[in-house]
Amino acid sequence: MARFRQPGRTMVCRLILVVTFAMCAVVDAQSNRPPLQAQLYYRLPMGSVHAKSWLKHQLEIQRDGLTGNAEELYDDIGQSDWITDRARGGQYAWERGPYYARGLVALAYVLDDEGLKAKAKKWVDRVIQSQRDTGDFGPLERNWWPNMVVLYYMRDYFEATSDVRISAFIEKYLKYELAELPTHPLGDGTKWQWPKARGGDNLEIVLWMYNRTGEQWLLDLAHLLIDQTNQWSQYYADGTGDNWYPNHAVNTMQGLKTPPLTYLVTGRDIDRQGFANATRPDGWLMQKYGRIDGMLNGTEPLSNRSATEGSELCAIVERIMSDAVALRILGDAQIGDQNERVAYNALPASLMYNGQGIRYYILANQPKCTNEFLGFRDNGAGKFAICPSPNSGYPCCRSNYHIGWPAFVHDMWMATADSGLAVAAYGPNTVTAPVGADKRVVTIDQTTDYPFRETSTFTIVTKQAAAFPLELRIPSWCKNPMVRVNGEPQKGVEPGRFFRIERPWRDGDTVQAQFPMAIDMEPGENGSVAVTRGPLVYSLLIDEEWKAVRDYLHDRFHAYEIRPASDWNYALLNDDNKQPAVVVEQADTIPEQPFHVADAPVRLKLKGAKTTEGGWGSFQERWVGRAVSPPQSPVTSFGKIEDVTLVPYGSTEIRVTYFPWFKSDTK
Repeated sequence: MARFRQPGRTMVCRLILVVTFAMCAVVDAQSNRPPLQAQLYYRLPMGSVHAKSWLKHQLEIQRDGLTGNAEELYDDIGQSDWITDRARGGQYAWERGPYYARGLVALAYVLDDEGLKAKAKKWVDRVIQSQRDTGDFGPLERNWWPNMVVLYYMRDYFEATSDVRISAFIEKYLKYELAELPTHPLGDGTKWQWPKARGGDNLEIVLWMYNRTGEQWLLDLAHLLIDQTNQWSQYYADGTGDNWYPNHAVNTMQGLKTPPLTYLVTGRDIDRQGFANATRPDGWLMQKYGRIDGMLNGTEPLSNRSATEGSELCAIVERIMSDAVALRILGDAQIGDQNERVAYNALPASLMYNGQGIRYYILANQPKCTNEFLGFRDNGAGKFAICPSPNSGYPCCRSNYHIGWPAFVHDMWMATADSGLAVAAYGPNTVTAPVGADKRVVTIDQTTDYPFRETSTFTIVTKQAAAFPLELRIPSWCKNPMVRVNGEPQKGVEPGRFFRIERPWRDGDTVQAQFPMAIDMEPGENGSVAVTRGPLVYSLLIDEEWKAVRDYLHDRFHAYEIRPASDWNYALLNDDNKQPAVVVEQADTIPEQPFHVADAPVRLKLKGAKTTEGGWGSFQERWVGRAVSPPQSPVTSFGKIEDVTLVPYGSTEIRVTYFPWFKSDTK
């Protein structure tokens, strides 16, 4: 029998999930204990999902690049007070070490890499050794914000290893928080009150522990954290509330998880609606600051909707993690659409294709990456803020970025409340988990070239038949989705919902999902347009001229400037503002690194023409590192009509994404 679920529907059911892996210990996970609100989906233990193919390659180049070499590249990580006890203070005792360790732990177990696991254990062991009799830990007392990051990676490590030290460690610290927060609230005594803005991260771990133990004092702590954290639900609704620095782009993205988590405790409608208020296209935040890649413009404060404003890498990875939390709690399939838009576009666009550099900011229109004045807060000339480099802009992003791909891969699958599995995001991977009433361990192998191609095939691998529900997220952008089970078409498959299949599954059973991808054009500033196809955004193919301008770690890593070596001042033909005639060209196979412009596996051919109207094709007079904005469309002055080639946004190092447009009958 097959049926679909509507977003937001809840079920009262209890799940005790015991996951067994060949290379991972047994880990317990629980559904929500009363009086918490029930939810449809739950987090699988770290290590349940493993990437394949080109997606695995993203993790491997991270291991071989910045993550695997971070302790040698960055003194404030390799010589962090968190692992050396050298008491250097400042950033050595702040967030950078824990940020890195959070990504390191996740990468080690998603990639199942023994070398990374050994590195991760060091960061776990030293933190456990640092715990004081009070329950506090780390190089500073009441270091509320960095300690939240540590709790995240300690939770992940516990799930992956069943290390018995960790649950006791976390419980002791949470009791310390309960005793201290009434007189030393979040943000108290710190210059930057990050804990007040980011208390939702702390709340997530408290609720995780409550679901394990059921101890009442943890609910008391949850209420205390809610009272001391930014009123994100109110802010996302109308821009008001008792908040600290809510218009900081990273805070805004990190805060997205707080309303759904708060809803589990309060049951209030304003909390249940908080995430949607922040992310829906017609909401005030997206209307003022929204971008085609699913992010908000913020450099570092939220700015405007200009095509040449930036979005910060820290905000991108925090958005990916917040989306996963919100999807599990709210059950809205469209959150998965948003998460794929960010992960398959904004994230790879922020990373150098070989894993050896990041960008602090990415711009939708960024036809060069140079170390020139940008007009962004403290990230202009001399900061490499938009240049691929091991050091780009503030060091927070080169410390935090490590969690991006591992978190996305881990959260591509969820457990259902009734012992099944649900696909949250599509891509080549496998998931292994116990399912059904008898908790039989099965593996589901997903073979796909998504998001570049339309079809995904799931193969069940099990020693014995197992009855369990399997749910597929059906993208809302797909008008004619199709699902087949063992070749048989299924009825009731609707965009923007989860499609549910309940049946006994046998070894070798297959499910095929096909999501036809149409071309769409989304509006930007001055009437400009951006082109999308399914989950991917497309940008102009521009020839690149690279120049290494600084080296790191004995010439093993470099900072680069990239300039355009071909014209980029194109307008697109867009008669009557209708969907343009587009030729889709696809490579025979998906390369190991599809997010490299030379190997982009999909190219779109559109008609366009060059124009210099409004200064299009030049750079700003004052902020010379940024292009001029697209002129008002439709433009009336343009050259001969010719073919214009677009490639995936995430495959580009320099790009134009918002285009002016013209009508063919203008002349």
